[in-house]
Amino acid sequence: MGQELAKGIALSTAWAVDDMDSWSELTSRLIVDDAVDLVGELSHIIGQMAKALGLIEGQNCTPEQVLQQLALDAESSPEG
Repeated sequence: MGQELAKGIALSTAWAVDDMDSWSELTSRLIVDDAVDLVGELSHIIGQMAKALGLIEGQNCTPEQVLQQLALDAESSPEG
């Protein structure tokens, strides 16, 4: 999982700072198959992060709640 997490952090950081050139280069190097592979990798990373947040926060925050909040945030984003 460490390698996937490192990929996710690199991709997320480039995306968060709006550095699309770096993000595009990273995706072409880290995700070698196709866009579906990228989606699968990111989904796996998000699922692992949701589980980790659920463990950190305890009973008041389940992985499902984290994923629901992510979905709500994505729906309300200006790009969404």
